[in-house]
Amino acid sequence: MSIFAQGDTVYQKKTFLQRLDSVRTWKLERGRSTFMPFLSPSYTPEMQLTLTAGGLFTFKLNPESEVLSRSSMPFSIGYSTNGSLQVSVKANIYGKDDKLRISGEYWIKDMPDNYWGVGYTNAIERPKSSNTTGYHRYWRQFKFKVSYRVFPNFFLGINYDRNQTTASEINEVMAADEDFLKHGPEIKNSGFGMVYRYDSRDFPENAYKGVLVELSGTAYGKHSSSNNIFQAAELDYRQYQQIARKGSTLAWQVKTRVSTGDVPWTEMSMVGTPFDLRGYTWGHFRDYNMLFFLSEYRYMFARKSPRSTGEMYGPFGFVVWVGTGSVAPKINQMKNWLPNAGVGLRFELQERMNIRIDYGIGKESSAFYFSFNEAF
Repeated sequence: MSIFAQGDTVYQKKTFLQRLDSVRTWKLERGRSTFMPFLSPSYTPEMQLTLTAGGLFTFKLNPESEVLSRSSMPFSIGYSTNGSLQVSVKANIYGKDDKLRISGEYWIKDMPDNYWGVGYTNAIERPKSSNTTGYHRYWRQFKFKVSYRVFPNFFLGINYDRNQTTASEINEVMAADEDFLKHGPEIKNSGFGMVYRYDSRDFPENAYKGVLVELSGTAYGKHSSSNNIFQAAELDYRQYQQIARKGSTLAWQVKTRVSTGDVPWTEMSMVGTPFDLRGYTWGHFRDYNMLFFLSEYRYMFARKSPRSTGEMYGPFGFVVWVGTGSVAPKINQMKNWLPNAGVGLRFELQERMNIRIDYGIGKESSAFYFSFNEAF
């Protein structure tokens, strides 16, 4: 910032970054909430080229709270070149000075899709085509977690999941698939469970340091005549290490999902989604159990002068990651490991809340993602 005088008036000439900081600070000081719209293209193997419109809505239930995290609700509506329609709404709400946490998701997908079958062998050996894997899927899901801090960093809560899949335009190979035949084209599930969480992260949406360990279990039962009886348990471990300064972070994640019982083909554990091994087709690799490892380095470029909060990182950055994962009928049978790597760009919309642009590469597959906040 430079200062020059004209008569008795002193003028301040701000740099671009200082003007950008002023806009973000002004928006946050305007009151309880802010809204930022967006329009962007993306590309994934299952939806192809997609134009997505949406926005990021952030707020504080208590504007006077000194807790850094702001509740957020990103949402989007996308339509793609292969006729896919996708609607998503996500929420992370912090109440009572972060003693109460509520997270939820709502999804709708109406799209041409592919089903390779259950298991790694089917995923690799069954060729993708309209006659072998193609079908049309309508999917709807609503799920949430509510947790309360019972001790410092320890949370206890409940979760709920309700989803529905309707498959149509079934190809002959899929129609003869034994896992598909067990439950057919119309599947409804609902389940309740418990959540146990240790969370020492400094900022859940974009941590620079800390650890998350979360164990959750969900029992899906005969809450209606069409439901299936099965169980699913997830263990999620994440750790974040600040390197040298804020805005330079090494993050890693290990996650597994184990399912038992009368698990329908739609609810098998999957790896290769936009939230783990980015770059694969969502739903390509599925089985009773999945396990993946990810390591990611995140870097926000330094500034010449400190921002209003005194920190030296700016609004632009990048990430690089490597990972691997697998699916199998049992955890001890994991042997076919899928490679994964990628790069991404970041732009900070609000303090510690980024637009995420990622390009991931997998085994004979790649994808380009545009979203809010980090993958983990």
